[in-house]
Amino acid sequence: MLLPSNIHKSKVCGIGIPIPIFFASAFLILLFYFSMGDTHHDLVPAEPSRDFHFKFAVLKGYFMQSEDSTDDVTFDFKKSNFGLINRTYDTDVASAEKEQWKRFEAHIRTLVSQDPSIKVIWLGRHGQGWHNVAETKYGTKAWDCYYSALDGHDGITWADANLTTAGQQQALDVNALWKQQLPHGIPVPETFYVSPLTRTIETADLSFNGLELGYKPFIKELCREALGIHTCDRRSTKSHIAKTFPHVTFEQGFSEPDPLWEKDYREPPAARRYRLARFLDDVWKSDDGVFFSLTSHSGAIASILEVIGHRKFALETGGVIPVVVRAEKVDGAREIPPKEPSDSPPMCDRPPEMVGAV
Repeated sequence: MLLPSNIHKSKVCGIGIPIPIFFASAFLILLFYFSMGDTHHDLVPAEPSRDFHFKFAVLKGYFMQSEDSTDDVTFDFKKSNFGLINRTYDTDVASAEKEQWKRFEAHIRTLVSQDPSIKVIWLGRHGQGWHNVAETKYGTKAWDCYYSALDGHDGITWADANLTTAGQQQALDVNALWKQQLPHGIPVPETFYVSPLTRTIETADLSFNGLELGYKPFIKELCREALGIHTCDRRSTKSHIAKTFPHVTFEQGFSEPDPLWEKDYREPPAARRYRLARFLDDVWKSDDGVFFSLTSHSGAIASILEVIGHRKFALETGGVIPVVVRAEKVDGAREIPPKEPSDSPPMCDRPPEMVGAV
């Protein structure tokens, strides 16, 4: 059938095309283009339509830090293969490996074949930062009520604190330990989760760079230190982080400004536990790996240990504690704790040592 000669046409490359056909073709091309989407695999996909969370439990008998008999004050993970317990496994018969780490990995992978919820996490605290130096310098009382709310003082800057030279060395010590253990078969982390704070990214870089581990830091908002008031725990903008550390990858939805930090409210322990539990929920939902590392903070790691039912274990700056964790899927969203008062003493208008001074 011939088209009527009075139908309007659009020219493409000099060829006359009827306008209805032109727009229909353009629409189909655009539809195909957008349906292709981004072929990059997002580690954090959209939330599933059905709400659920996980109940976590630590599996003891693998690392000394999980045992009640271990003194966390005197224990040195660097002198004990990250704390790996020298033992036999029921899977040793099927494995010809002699190295402890290789037998450990074979055992864990056998467990995972029976229960895919099991994962091994290396929890690493950042090295010493300038905020740690400041708290020692001024004392915890003065730090909490006055200095922590400043960006810095006396020539020290601790807002989103950098590592000190000592902190850098602590991270390099961890790097040396990985380098020592790799020939013995220590399992390599499949994902490197990192808090967005400067000191944690610096720590992760120094801990893992140069080891041929495929190190690619993945920034997660929820694995930060306790939020609010303390400027050392206020993160930089996304663009600043990306410019300073161009090798990092941000989770989907990571915002430009810090959406969590408040200048006049310090996150209570229950809220911090809830936040770190949500971080673990997200990892278990979206990451099908078995071994991964998390470079974070003392408070955040303490909350994770609580969530997984682990004993309390004090972690020095630059310290590492591996844990074996099993998760049980529970229907329904995780219960949100009630709003509590700020977890901070009353703030001071001036340094406490000046109060009452003439």
